[in-house]
Amino acid sequence: MRKINMKRFIYFFVFFLTLTLVLFYVMETLSARTLQQSLIHSSKNQVIYTDSMLDGVLSEARMYAIQYTTDSSVRYYESQKRVLGVYDSQMRKNEIKDMLSNTLVSSQSVEMVGISWRSDGTFISTASGRSVAGPFKQVTRQGWKTVDGSLYYFSVYPYIKQPSSPSDIKYIVGVKLKTEYLVGLLDKALNSDNADAFFLLNKKLLVSDKTVDSGIVQAAKGMIAADPDQVLEYHYKAADGDYVILSQYIDSIDAYLVTYTRMNDFLNPLNRNHQVFFISILVILIIGLFVITMFYRNFYRNVYLLHKRFYQVEHGEYSTRIKENPGNEFDSLFKSFNHMVEQIQALFVSLATETELRQNAELKELQAQINPHFLYNSLFFIMSMAKASPDAVMRMSKHLAEYYRYMTKLDSRSVTLASELELSGHYLAIMALCKQIDYRIELPQGIGTRRIMPLMIQPIVENAIQHGIEEHQGAHRVSIRAEELGGGLKITVANDGKGLSPEEISQLIDHIGKEEAPEGTKGIGLWNINMRLKNSYGESSGLHFYTNEWGGLSVCLIIDFQLEEGE
Repeated sequence: MRKINMKRFIYFFVFFLTLTLVLFYVMETLSARTLQQSLIHSSKNQVIYTDSMLDGVLSEARMYAIQYTTDSSVRYYESQKRVLGVYDSQMRKNEIKDMLSNTLVSSQSVEMVGISWRSDGTFISTASGRSVAGPFKQVTRQGWKTVDGSLYYFSVYPYIKQPSSPSDIKYIVGVKLKTEYLVGLLDKALNSDNADAFFLLNKKLLVSDKTVDSGIVQAAKGMIAADPDQVLEYHYKAADGDYVILSQYIDSIDAYLVTYTRMNDFLNPLNRNHQVFFISILVILIIGLFVITMFYRNFYRNVYLLHKRFYQVEHGEYSTRIKENPGNEFDSLFKSFNHMVEQIQALFVSLATETELRQNAELKELQAQINPHFLYNSLFFIMSMAKASPDAVMRMSKHLAEYYRYMTKLDSRSVTLASELELSGHYLAIMALCKQIDYRIELPQGIGTRRIMPLMIQPIVENAIQHGIEEHQGAHRVSIRAEELGGGLKITVANDGKGLSPEEISQLIDHIGKEEAPEGTKGIGLWNINMRLKNSYGESSGLHFYTNEWGGLSVCLIIDFQLEEGE
């Protein structure tokens, strides 16, 4: 009882130790992964939110530029200036400047709005200074442009049909965004104190509110891709830890919003707790290894030996025995195993003997089914033709002798296909001497040496004569054709005698497909052949029936060699 309880304790301890280790590993992996994915997901949401805010700012700047480009007072200012006096012209210019200044009052993101006419160099702006008009002179088309670290949106007139060359531009409306406002947006992209963000304009100009490590910048430049539809995620290993870099491409200004988070700051506290727990598990593991070693010496080694012997028995080594004496409860188990194997070995010897006897009895039964009327008719033919045609007597005697020599000396479980067809040829030759019968046997080269069970074709040929040709006036043709079919053979016996209707063929198929033999003698031969085929070669083998082109019945023997005979 103590040994049995000890084994139960060992089982429980091994199970508990394994379960603890697995749960620890799963807990550590899932917690770290969950925390990291949660942080990344939160960061992506922040980036998307910041991108939406930036998109609003960019849309606002574009709207102001397009609004002033299409404004009638701006469009007609140049032509009105020519007909107005100096005072009225200056007043009209002041009105346009006041209109532009109202934009700065209503918008927090716009730093400057300016309009430059190309014809006379007139420039109206909300900002003062000589350098303010410089960026407008370099404009050749509508769109966003970065000038001296500042972001501008330029709209040109004509607006509907864009000018084909810079000389066709009449005036330019430019809106400059506040760099400080863009930097302020970076705070919206951060979800923790351990993260930072910056803008990359044209993958060159860096916009940020603090100094960014050059390694992070170079890593971001090498990883980021122009995909405006989603926030891309990258992992970067640096000397001071692992970083997760997120990037959102802003297609309209050809810029990237990049955030980076140092994951070690979040995972280190969790890792310290895991280390303490891991040391505890390591102590338990050392104790467990000692217990398992004892368990192996007293139990597992004997179980493995028993498993090995069972494996040998499973693969046919019935002479194997267990000779070890472990000195515990396995003694009785090993003795029971040896006794069981002895019984199995004796049972298989008895089964092999019984199978051999059954197969021999089956073959003898088939040989005993030789139709005596066939012999009588052949002898009467010899007697009647003895004087009239000695040559016919000699042919009949030769075929009859070969036929009965094959039938009476058949004692093998398998014969060649060629020998079976030769037997059918002797039979048909004898019938052709007695009746007006034309026959043809087709055996392609290369398959005559295939071995099949004996007396599979001959009973079908006899049925073709007795139940087909003899019951139909004028019938005289019999055909036997052998051919390869996949992994087996297809042997077709056809005649032009009395055929069967579809209903009769269906009944015949049901008749031979039953597991039990039919009562009486009608149909017993076909049932026997069909069952021998299925039992020896598998369910894919068997007999098939159909009406041939002569109007008679064709019987097909399908033999699948994928299963060994008798398996």
